[in-house]
Amino acid sequence: MASNLQFRGYAIKDTSKWTEFELIDFKPKPFGDYDVDIEIVACGICGSDVHTITGGWGKPELPLVSGHEVAGVVRAVGSKVSEFKVGDRVGVGAQLDSCMECKCCKNNNENYCPKQIDTYNAKYPDGTVTQGGYSTAIRAPEKFVFAIPEGLDFEDAAPGFSFTPMRRFGVKKGTKMAVAGLGGLGHFGKSQPSNTSFLRKKAN
Repeated sequence: MASNLQFRGYAIKDTSKWTEFELIDFKPKPFGDYDVDIEIVACGICGSDVHTITGGWGKPELPLVSGHEVAGVVRAVGSKVSEFKVGDRVGVGAQLDSCMECKCCKNNNENYCPKQIDTYNAKYPDGTVTQGGYSTAIRAPEKFVFAIPEGLDFEDAAPGFSFTPMRRFGVKKGTKMAVAGLGGLGHFGKSQPSNTSFLRKKAN
């Protein structure tokens, strides 16, 4: 059964006024058997949010609520959800759905699925536009929801949803790695100055 959460977020309505956010109410997709309603506590900020709301990656669906590093608390679960229950601490990354049938999906590369649905600025088959984490709540399929351990602050957990590259390539303590830019991983690196070196290259 769906929650009684109010879905409200800070949206942009014009890419030329991308710093002017307005509080809007929005309607999520219909609640399904595998869906999880999450009350959002924190959401990280990513460079892709800026690229999207400025129109740098093409004209977005407007009005648009961005944010894809989401952390919060489960408030409702669908009848077939098995991994989560009301009250669980969870997060959502940059993707809400995929076909789960193509070669990419079957090889755990759902982010390359031709039918993937992003956390915001995408459409479900019924036409519902996905809205992101700078909001009060998000509705997400169970497969794209992840548990957050007790003791980890939501504010620290939210940007952690950018850690997939480290996991994929087996990064562990002592591993040397390079991170381009100051996105989620870059900020984590910057927070550990004793173990991090920075390279700068001027445009000229």
